[in-house]
Amino acid sequence: MQERHRWSARNALAWILVALVGAGTASAQTTDYCGCAGSPNSLGAFVLNDTSTWPPGTVERDNFFAGCEDAVEVPLPPDGVVVFDSIDVTGRTARGCNGNLTFSRNAANTPVTLLVKGDVTIRDSGRINVSGFLGGDATSGAAGTPGAGGLGGFAGGEGAYQLVNFATVGGNGIGPGGGLGSTLTPGASAGGGVFVGVPELRPLLGGSGGGGGRSANGNSSASGGGGGGGGGAIVIAANGTIDIQSGAIVWADGGRGGNRASDSATSGAGGSGGAIRLLANRIQGAGLILARGGSPGNCCDGLSGNGGGDGRIRMEAIFDTFAANNSTPIAARAPAPGPLANPITPSVRITSIDGAATPANPIGFQNAIDMIIDAPGTIQVGLATTDVPAGTNVEVTVKPKVGGLPVEKDVTLIGGSCTSGACTASTSFDLAAGAYIVEARATFQTP
Repeated sequence: MQERHRWSARNALAWILVALVGAGTASAQTTDYCGCAGSPNSLGAFVLNDTSTWPPGTVERDNFFAGCEDAVEVPLPPDGVVVFDSIDVTGRTARGCNGNLTFSRNAANTPVTLLVKGDVTIRDSGRINVSGFLGGDATSGAAGTPGAGGLGGFAGGEGAYQLVNFATVGGNGIGPGGGLGSTLTPGASAGGGVFVGVPELRPLLGGSGGGGGRSANGNSSASGGGGGGGGGAIVIAANGTIDIQSGAIVWADGGRGGNRASDSATSGAGGSGGAIRLLANRIQGAGLILARGGSPGNCCDGLSGNGGGDGRIRMEAIFDTFAANNSTPIAARAPAPGPLANPITPSVRITSIDGAATPANPIGFQNAIDMIIDAPGTIQVGLATTDVPAGTNVEVTVKPKVGGLPVEKDVTLIGGSCTSGACTASTSFDLAAGAYIVEARATFQTP
């Protein structure tokens, strides 16, 4: 099962206005933007091509992001926060491929919060990368598999394949903007993932997955492509300079959709781009910042899926000389760094399915199974919220893993079910046998 929450743009705007007033009263050169200047948890100075500076547990992975894009994967703690004195992502790995600084996925699939006491320098074809992964190509024998989301992002949908998963309709992308699976009647291509989040990127959330391709008949080659994974999410907060030099990239693209096995099927759609937020005293350089939507499989013909939507980029600095046309999409900017997190942290949680407690760290975001219910029929979904006002509607969505389109219900939080800012609620769905992803979110405005 997978859960999520969402805040309104008005709510986020009020928070950023308060933050800018606070930032404007500080000294530009001495302000602790990362909140980490005195942190005892720093892992020291990190240099990508110097293994002696790598934190314990760091591994190098060849071709991790496809092609000659090698990864140096740093362990990500449970809270997603990593602290360094400085970072130098220097171009090439030992075998001559592009060097990508990335992080291992933690159990809660949190975004990456990278706090740096000094400078961040990315140079010579170096990358900091939290991109989503490609949807699997279909074959005569196997459906296209879902592409994994980047860190903090969500997986794509599974391809339909009547001979294997008995489905005509492709699987739906995971996440708040997950693309719909491709359908045969009416004929529709798989939907690309759409990024959902406020301009301030507080809270920080990754991109949503693209939908999977359909299967038109029972032929062995009627196998649909998998949907691409949504791009991940990262905030980099540095007390010094973030310098993204020519040839370097900060990357949170969505994954490409998977190719179909034949014209008796359709291709997977691209995942949406993710989220990149940069805070520093100075941001400069001639490199690239990318949070683009993934392209569809077999791009681009009448049986392709749709491309994913772009994600979101935000830059907050006292001195900002980074070129506007070097980011895709165009970055939103602020004249000073704001706070790293919101002053309040509302949450929505799916607490039970048919009376059984849900796991503390669900893995539905990977298009994977968290729970098994004994029998189909009317299934009760239990919910709990914190700091969400009574009277708010919680939108609960049930997405078939493959073979059908989502079903949604709104549940209103009743005052009598709320105590000290914590509310409970429930709803039910009549479900046939199969696998489903359950998602929930609440949208509200504060005065």
